[in-house]
Amino acid sequence: MPGSACRPRAARVLAERARAATETFVRKGAEWDEMSALDLPAAAVEAALLRLLPGGSLGRALDIGTGTGRLLELLAPRLTSGLGVDASRAMLALARARLARPGLTHCAVRLADMYRLPLPDSGFDLVLMHMVLHHAEDPAAALAEAARVLRPGGRLVVVDLAPHANAEALQRLAHRWPGFSDEAMRGALAEAGLAAAEPVAVPGALDVRLWPAERLAADAITTETAMATAS
Repeated sequence: MPGSACRPRAARVLAERARAATETFVRKGAEWDEMSALDLPAAAVEAALLRLLPGGSLGRALDIGTGTGRLLELLAPRLTSGLGVDASRAMLALARARLARPGLTHCAVRLADMYRLPLPDSGFDLVLMHMVLHHAEDPAAALAEAARVLRPGGRLVVVDLAPHANAEALQRLAHRWPGFSDEAMRGALAEAGLAAAEPVAVPGALDVRLWPAERLAADAITTETAMATAS
């Protein structure tokens, strides 16, 4: 994954993707999302996520690139509070409509840049990045920012595509990256100060991976990064 050299371009790329998302929602309506566009097994991915997360309360959760707010809705019964952020006003409008129902008042969404989250350090117990990183100009910077807002011992789950050669995804849906290998993701997580756990595979038209990780205490980051680089 690239480092922060591309970061000056990231805001422009995100703005363009937000405009593209707006146009897509206008054309296809509120039920469209990227999972269905790629014929991915959304229900199986959600079930895998629920199995991956620990039982009981999940505390304070942040969903980066929340889209229509589906993950907040799914996890709401187990959250103390939930916040979704997205760079697209169109997606946020859909998410607000979804979360306006009874029982979801502890979940909210707001406009934000995933590279510069307007949130304090160590404020969340759980951070989710669902089908986000393959659009990111700088995945390493996005992971570092996700780690910053996660408390030590907190959990990050990245849900994204395994490596693929699907030309439609790369062109029509404007993917920046053709998926991620387990090795690349493990290294990127370590660089962000996160200890990766065993990934979970969900097969489909394109294979999906769930990469769980835990934010390390400051004194453990150097050791974990060195081990990941050596492997």
